[in-house]
Amino acid sequence: MRLLVLLFSLGLLSACQQETPLQLEGNQSPVVARIGGIAIHESDIDAEMANMPDAMYQYRDDPKARGHILRSLIRRQAISQKAKLLGLDLDPAIKQRIESASRQILIDAAKEWQLANMQKIQPVEIQSYYKQHLDEFTVPEQVHARHILVSTEQKAWDLLKTLRKNRDAFTALAASMSLDDSNKSRGGDLNWFSRGIMVKEFDDAVFALKENGLSKPVRTKFGWHVIELLGKRAASLKPLDEVRVEIISVLQHQRLQQWYSEVESAAKVSIEKPEYQ
Repeated sequence: MRLLVLLFSLGLLSACQQETPLQLEGNQSPVVARIGGIAIHESDIDAEMANMPDAMYQYRDDPKARGHILRSLIRRQAISQKAKLLGLDLDPAIKQRIESASRQILIDAAKEWQLANMQKIQPVEIQSYYKQHLDEFTVPEQVHARHILVSTEQKAWDLLKTLRKNRDAFTALAASMSLDDSNKSRGGDLNWFSRGIMVKEFDDAVFALKENGLSKPVRTKFGWHVIELLGKRAASLKPLDEVRVEIISVLQHQRLQQWYSEVESAAKVSIEKPEYQ
């Protein structure tokens, strides 16, 4: 009994010693549990909920779901405290990992702070970037095609002869004859693609076709192809409104990198090894 009382007294002492830092934190959210004097608040559960997949959002107020998260937080805090009691946080390798994680958290916080406080991107900046980078927003010419791949030139010519008589047989022939397993189940459909996606011989042949045209047998390193062009889209420029958010993101990134450089320049840096200069 005396031992239990002693342990209880030590527990209370430990808790009291850790209460002061918690009060300084100023977390006004209700406390839902304490582990060794460290408080877990409702806001801690909310923060865990916020990091979960969107599908979990509907359970944000569910007592059972919040209870599961609380038990997870309790276990993590208990194990963390145990690690400190074991002196693991004093191991040089562990200290380095802790410092690295802490540093990354501070870097992320600094980034969020700067993004929140930087000057708003102006419309004139967006328009200027758009005009100067039109090539980035140009969608290249695209074609929609399907093909049948066979092993020999003769098979390709025989296939072409059949298709010229009955174009509707393309899907069935692709499913039964094509050596290209990646699309034969779709009737050889390759969907839309631009130049450079396919091998050069295939590209040259398909982009030279007129819409609904059939190619003569085309030889590539894969075998012999018979290609049908289903559609063609000319190169086009994405309108500014479609890429506005993308441009703002790029300009914000540029400003952020500039700020990083300014922060680094203002810091007292001394490289001690001349070979690293």
